[in-house]
Amino acid sequence: MNLRPGARALALLSLSIAACGGPPSPSPLEGEPICPDFEIGATRAPMRGSLRFPVTLTVLDDGDPITRATITGRRSSESPATRVLLADEDAEYEIQWAQCENQRAPRARTLAHETRDTAEYACGEAAVYKTDKLVTRKGDAASRTIRFAAPPKPECWESEVPAAEPPPAAPAAPEQPPLDAGADADAEPAAAPDAGAAGTGAAKPGAAGAGAAKSGATGAGAAGARPAGATAAPADAGVPRDGGAGSPARPPSAGGGDAGTPPQGS
Repeated sequence: MNLRPGARALALLSLSIAACGGPPSPSPLEGEPICPDFEIGATRAPMRGSLRFPVTLTVLDDGDPITRATITGRRSSESPATRVLLADEDAEYEIQWAQCENQRAPRARTLAHETRDTAEYACGEAAVYKTDKLVTRKGDAASRTIRFAAPPKPECWESEVPAAEPPPAAPAAPEQPPLDAGADADAEPAAAPDAGAAGTGAAKPGAAGAGAAKSGATGAGAAGARPAGATAAPADAGVPRDGGAGSPARPPSAGGGDAGTPPQGS
């Protein structure tokens, strides 16, 4: 049977797939680092989260690379994980992990997809930092799962926003006017405490009044007292002749009048 060239190529591809096993299927990558979105600059431009130095994953079969992937990190735990195509067959592969020497420039968050205007990232010379072996079994999807190996530089891009300006300082309180020096000079100094009073303690309430009353009583007694040997004062000494206000005048006693005045009735 004669086949057209296109059909002949498709038949050969089907035979090769049947000989090698099932068709390639996407195998997930476990433990991929998560780099959240961040902001940069004074405008706080939103950027996609990613590793500063991406990691390359290379799968080799008998020393020949069969698939390769560049890992830049997941933006969140809900973001899809990186997947590589591996055939569903019994096989043993070598996994090489290498980290790029060049930093990957961050991408704007608003960019829906990579465009032709976007500069292509150049990894540079990638240094292999770990090699693993992967043994797959036909019909067992879990055997084709690849676990991420942490690189020497696991840093993600982070926010680079200028520091916020400090809040304005509160207005200073108005200064109080200085005290008048003349008023201080005119003020009387406080009286010094009595040495005797300080020794005996504080006076009891009412003691001052009692002392004043006692002093008055002593003074009255002293005024009425007469020293020894003194001549007695006349009985009417100090008493007015009129006997006090409102009383009739008393006649002068005999012999007590003026010597030049004749007695009454002579």
